[in-house]
Amino acid sequence: MNIFNTNKPDLSRAREQAGQGQRENDRSLPMVAPVQTGRLRLLRLVLLAATLSSMLCCIPLWLNTREYPLVPLFPHWLILPAAGGLWVFVLVMASLVAAVWRFRPAIVFFVTATLYLYACDQNRGQAWFYIYWVMLLLNVLPGPTAMAACRLAFSIVYFWAGVQKLNGSFESQVPAWFIQPAADWGWPRSIIAILRACVLLTPFLEIFIGTGVWFRTTRWFAIGIAAILHTGTLLFLGPFGHDVNKTVWPWNIAMIALIIILFGGKQFVGLPETLRELRRSLAGVLIVGLYGLLPILSFFGLWDSYFSFSLYSFNVAKAEVYLSQSCVARLPSKLQSYVYPVKNYNPALQLPYMFEYTMWAEADMGSPPMPEPRGYRVLFRRIASYGTSDSDCLMLLKTRTGRIFLCHPNSPPLELQSAR
Repeated sequence: MNIFNTNKPDLSRAREQAGQGQRENDRSLPMVAPVQTGRLRLLRLVLLAATLSSMLCCIPLWLNTREYPLVPLFPHWLILPAAGGLWVFVLVMASLVAAVWRFRPAIVFFVTATLYLYACDQNRGQAWFYIYWVMLLLNVLPGPTAMAACRLAFSIVYFWAGVQKLNGSFESQVPAWFIQPAADWGWPRSIIAILRACVLLTPFLEIFIGTGVWFRTTRWFAIGIAAILHTGTLLFLGPFGHDVNKTVWPWNIAMIALIIILFGGKQFVGLPETLRELRRSLAGVLIVGLYGLLPILSFFGLWDSYFSFSLYSFNVAKAEVYLSQSCVARLPSKLQSYVYPVKNYNPALQLPYMFEYTMWAEADMGSPPMPEPRGYRVLFRRIASYGTSDSDCLMLLKTRTGRIFLCHPNSPPLELQSAR
């Protein structure tokens, strides 16, 4: 009797069937894994390089040794002494370099440390930094989900940037100022007129970019418009133009690279597929959801303008600081260079001299100040400390909602007639 089973399974046939099934499954899946991995790594490298270069353009912003006043997030927040703050900044820079090899642990440290630095001074919450910070945080998620989340976050930036510019102040003030270098370069008036019209169209172009990248027929058109807008912005705001806010120079270059990485692949990825992928991560849904919805609160003054993508929209809170002649005389010589006389000033609402705090901020920090009432109040207290009476210094403050206040150093703010 043969005790062995003579009906052995045909292993070679089983292997062949299994291989055929695997090949059929492979054919049913899009061949995007290598491409996705490569694009994810390129996305991370661009974000790291852009963040590093922009922060290096405004090193004083991140230190506690500068003259422009800090605006802590909380009244009794622990602010390290100068040496400690310097070491935190050095470690933050090192974490961006280390993230090239050990991305997740390095970015967790970066996010935590910079959150502490922001709590020490809210001026550090610049628009470009907020965008980088959120997208680096989203890259801690699993690869495909991180790509989906960054696509949504990136399109949100353009959509809200365009919406924020839909206001009368942008239309009346930005185009003439923005294209002024073209006149200095001697460009023909016809070209300048065309440029002015293009700047007026910027809100609609940015909204189109934020939505057009999600449609197959308009995707490359939107990418092209974004590249032209950022190239033009770099030209007019860069060293050959206004030569202001050096932190946005690498930002404009990075935005061109990012839109190509996120939306410029051969394989089109639509909004439904992106949302399906994002739903795999509750954390991703919460971050992107808050990132996209909180800007609504900015129109009621309940969310910061820079966190609502309103840079160069002129749709922010504003302040004007006026000084008496005696107060100007007591300012340090460095600050006196930012004082200008006011022609035909109104004695009821103004004083003979205006203090240009934005110029001071950009010279001292390497970036503009936060355009929020709480930041203006801290600045005003610093400048008013050089005066000897309430009549030496005053500030006109206009909130995002249009309310106007007349502020004196030692008196409660007096609300004037609303601007709306």
